[in-house]
Amino acid sequence: MKIIFFLTLFLSILSVFADDEKVLTTNISNVTVFLSGAQVERTGNMYLNAGNYDIVIQDLPTSINPNTIQVTGKGNVTVLSVENRINYLKSQQKPKSIMILEDSLDLLRNQVNFQNAMMSVYTNEEAMILANKEIGGDNTGVDINSLKANADFYRLRLTDIKTKELEIGIKLAKLNKDLNRIQLQLNALNAKQSQPTGEIIIRVIAKVAGNASFVTRYNVQNAGWAPMYDIRATDFGNPVKLTFKAGIYQSTGEDWNKVKITLSTSNPNQSSSKPELSPWYIYYNNYTYQTKSKADDARMNRPAMAESANTGGVYDEDKAFESAAQYTTVTEYPINFEYVIDLPYDVESNGKARIVQVQEHELPALYQYFSAPKLDPDAFLLARIAGWEKFNLLPGESNVFFQDTYVGKSYIDPMKASDTLEVSLGRDKSISIKREMIKDYTSDKFIGASRKVTKGWEMTIRNNKSKEIEIVIEDQFPITTNKEIEIENIEASGGTIDENTGKVTWTLKIKPYETKKLVIKYSVKFPKEQSIVVY
Repeated sequence: MKIIFFLTLFLSILSVFADDEKVLTTNISNVTVFLSGAQVERTGNMYLNAGNYDIVIQDLPTSINPNTIQVTGKGNVTVLSVENRINYLKSQQKPKSIMILEDSLDLLRNQVNFQNAMMSVYTNEEAMILANKEIGGDNTGVDINSLKANADFYRLRLTDIKTKELEIGIKLAKLNKDLNRIQLQLNALNAKQSQPTGEIIIRVIAKVAGNASFVTRYNVQNAGWAPMYDIRATDFGNPVKLTFKAGIYQSTGEDWNKVKITLSTSNPNQSSSKPELSPWYIYYNNYTYQTKSKADDARMNRPAMAESANTGGVYDEDKAFESAAQYTTVTEYPINFEYVIDLPYDVESNGKARIVQVQEHELPALYQYFSAPKLDPDAFLLARIAGWEKFNLLPGESNVFFQDTYVGKSYIDPMKASDTLEVSLGRDKSISIKREMIKDYTSDKFIGASRKVTKGWEMTIRNNKSKEIEIVIEDQFPITTNKEIEIENIEASGGTIDENTGKVTWTLKIKPYETKKLVIKYSVKFPKEQSIVVY
């Protein structure tokens, strides 16, 4: 009786998920990726007779935010309700990566079976030869020529068999190693595939028979994008090329295959509620009490995507490569920007970043050398880039290239930078700089109850290049807020002094093979019972 009851219950559960529902096949057409999270758009078509239906979209991530599900479409259909659920009876569809690994595993197993069969053939042949090595009988002697012929045969044939067995053993070891490696990877991927799937149920009324097209949008977590940049400089006087890129990642459980990508600077996971100031009560003992405002979940309406680009045309083998940035459309909204990339992209659900070029800009730049010999004796070539602020860049890491050579990394922070973005293009060893102490001037004396330390430094800058350069040199005077410490700025060779920081700046133009010298001198006077390091 119990068996019949549980069987009936199980069949009823299956009927809930299958019998009374129509499955709608959909494909991902567009994805809007936020700084955190993403909105997925699926489209599908279905013929419906007049009547009531539960339309089910299967094989979806389980992390769908139910508050974000939207359903639109065309046809004589009335949408009654939209729900989502988790189907524990149906695992996710096998992705292409798993099917490729399974095919590779079958191929390796066939190769292992073949090598094992060949090993068996050679082993049996060796046993047969050894079992029939007797020459002559009990009543007949051994013929020397026969003995020699048989010895040659055994030696040559057994040598060949042993060589073949060694070769097969090496092949088997490699095949088994590859087989085990693929099996481990397959086990890891199958463990993820055994997870339940999400489903969306759309309850509709079809007034008359006909085709209906459905567009479903929903938000998922475990996705996002991060801005990054390439800065390329070629030579003095030429503009700098700034390439804005996006690292798109996702581990939602479904692959995005050949979809249009829109990048949004919004973050729907961040509260969109305006802050509310509560009364600020002050008590004794400096204790303050202030209530916090509550925040509601944010919602995002997604605009329509751009139409597909026309990729046709006449083939031109001399044409330079195009960039994906040429297919990007930027739309500015009151609270965010969206970058619509009119090219299909694949973004697998593995958490690895897919790098996409978004925009390219040519910006005017002033090239100038810089050195702070007190910290580093090398001269650094800088590109001071103007006009970048109008492109609404986001904070991100940048790769720096000079004359098509990678020179290092930098960081763009629009919140901190001024109207000129400064990028270091690397060290130039053809400019030699020395900072040496002026020994005849430097002293350390006791004067009554005080100690006075005097320092002098000479900087020598030589331009070994064949053209004139402009270089900024920085050094510093010490500063103090202690009245007992007296500092005297004695000499700065005409440099500009910042009284607040003590920084001294020189801007020099040095002709080819010319040498210039700068001097900085200062003294520090303080009570002799105190200890101060002056350098």
